[in-house]
Amino acid sequence: MRLSVERSMSDKIQESLTSMIRERALKPGDQIPTEIELCELLGVGRSSLREAVAQMISHGLLSRVQGRGTFIRQISLKLEGGLDDLMSVTDMIRSVGAIPTTCRLRMDQIKASENLAAKLRLGVGADCVRIERVRCADDAIAAYCIDTVPKHVFDAANGELGESLFAMFERTGRRLSHTHTSIQPTILTPRDLPELGDGFGLFLLLDEVDFDQSGEPICYSNDYYNTSIFKFDLVRKKR
Repeated sequence: MRLSVERSMSDKIQESLTSMIRERALKPGDQIPTEIELCELLGVGRSSLREAVAQMISHGLLSRVQGRGTFIRQISLKLEGGLDDLMSVTDMIRSVGAIPTTCRLRMDQIKASENLAAKLRLGVGADCVRIERVRCADDAIAAYCIDTVPKHVFDAANGELGESLFAMFERTGRRLSHTHTSIQPTILTPRDLPELGDGFGLFLLLDEVDFDQSGEPICYSNDYYNTSIFKFDLVRKKR
């Protein structure tokens, strides 16, 4: 059974406006039509349009310049997939023809806390590598990923991350088998993610432990997926 939630009028207007931007091949920095033109073009009321545009501004997709108009800040994509599909962010972005890039990367060696040690079946204080990345799709912020890997696993790949964590594991002979995942919606602000500028973003947090083919945990992840970019489906079955 496919589960879906009825979209609000604001969501529908945002989708129509995004489609118009793509059809006109507009780029970041380009100005969108005026409020009156958009109401006529989309066949919607002014108050509904204002609400939709305000949400797109708060999500960092549009920006408003007083006295000049509203401009495109970044292009919104819709990467669709099932939550039961185990794919890397890189592969999800490529699957729709967009170009995956890493906008920011930071790696630090840390000691495993009691909680982290329990998740990765390590001793408290064991050496780990914390990998923080901002992943982009055609220059749009797609995901904010914080992955922690046991240092011996990271060292087996000669300390070379590459563009995909999944691919790094495979180079060491470890194929990802499954994950234990908890999911929750969350809001990130510029304090959490400076790339948002002066807006905020609605994200879907996947808190998960990744296991290899032998059942050994090899990564603990906090991956925040931008809901303006990603759309996930969930299939539920009766036991």
